[in-house]
Amino acid sequence: MKLRPFELTLVVVFAVLMLLSLLFISTYKAKKDTTVHIGSVTIWGTVPKSGITQILNDLGKSNPEYRGVTYKEFTPDAFDTELVNALADGKGPDVILIPHEKLVTLRNKIKPVSYDSTPLRDIQSGYIDGAEIFALSDGLYAYPLMVDPLMLYWNKNLFSAKNILSAPATWESLVNDDVPTLIERNADRSIQKSVVALGEYQNITNAFPVISALLLQAGSQGVVNTDKNLYQIRINQAPDKTTKPLEVVADFYTRFSKPNNALYSWNRSFSNDKDRFLSEDLAMYFGFASEGKEIEKQNPNLSFDIAEIPQGASVTIRRTYGRFYGLSALKSSGNLAGAAIVMGDLTNQDNSVKIATAYGMAPVLRSAVAAGSNDTYGRLAYKSAGVAFGWLSPKKEAVDAIFKTMTEDLNENRRDLNGAVGDAVGRLQLEYN
Repeated sequence: MKLRPFELTLVVVFAVLMLLSLLFISTYKAKKDTTVHIGSVTIWGTVPKSGITQILNDLGKSNPEYRGVTYKEFTPDAFDTELVNALADGKGPDVILIPHEKLVTLRNKIKPVSYDSTPLRDIQSGYIDGAEIFALSDGLYAYPLMVDPLMLYWNKNLFSAKNILSAPATWESLVNDDVPTLIERNADRSIQKSVVALGEYQNITNAFPVISALLLQAGSQGVVNTDKNLYQIRINQAPDKTTKPLEVVADFYTRFSKPNNALYSWNRSFSNDKDRFLSEDLAMYFGFASEGKEIEKQNPNLSFDIAEIPQGASVTIRRTYGRFYGLSALKSSGNLAGAAIVMGDLTNQDNSVKIATAYGMAPVLRSAVAAGSNDTYGRLAYKSAGVAFGWLSPKKEAVDAIFKTMTEDLNENRRDLNGAVGDAVGRLQLEYN
């Protein structure tokens, strides 16, 4: 049958349309939903809400999913109780932001990250050495975020008045030069102007961190986690197997509070060391890097500076104590997938630096620490971050009670050095059982 021109045109048009349709169908791929669904994620922590909240707000501007992510602040003392009560009521958070000092106590509530998904080697190569404290025998218990190194604050006016122009870099310098030069005592050896707050416990703000820093410098192996619920107390053991670090530290530390010792500079009748430093009645104060801006605000007229804590004159490896903060997902969370996304975003290099800076601390990613800081206190905090370490201590209240008893036993001659330290180690062991 012969088609008329009009009919032929229609056939050609339909044929072309059919070919185009087949071509479209063969090449079409359904567009995938690339939106990352975070959902509701609640974070509880012990640091002020300002720094974290600002980052969450910034993330929310570019990703609406972050509008369901919130942070709630608690005091360090109240945190554990609030968390236990909330979990008992089924209202706990998804993520906690805690210092490593709470890790042992809260370990059974945390969902560890398997080393199959996050290899231990990646943790070791990506973070500064001290951050590995969150990597326990059965997994990573927190994504490391930042560290607050213990530093030395010194009063420049008190130092310069005695022709000393810099903070002591070594303990030998502090003992042999600074204490004899700066100390002001009456004829009866009562102290008029203190040099350094060491030797006591209850009126020293950071007594535990100071003793811990001295232990690290003395070679203490701290506490080793060999199994999920097993800890080996090596706080009084050093790699050379002959040095007893806690005995060395306890003997040195308490010299500063004994009236008959040449280093006598502090006693329990004094008010808190931080208050005395602020009032210029104490030449040196051991405080965390995060305290710098707070001290500035509390006494704007105080002329002070920050330095690394002293080291041994002959050491080749520097050490200080650091309070490491990490983000942990809880086993009880109903949104572990969303929690993982949030923890990953908050601990990336850009955000971790912003968060650490907001709190006056240092990030823990090697690349971030290597980049350095131009902040007044951050420059030295970054320098100390790489040599900062902690140890797997039990509940803070228990450790404080144990170390306080040890120092008082020595100061009041209730026990000899071996007895006081042996009692402290034994009591520590019981706290892990």
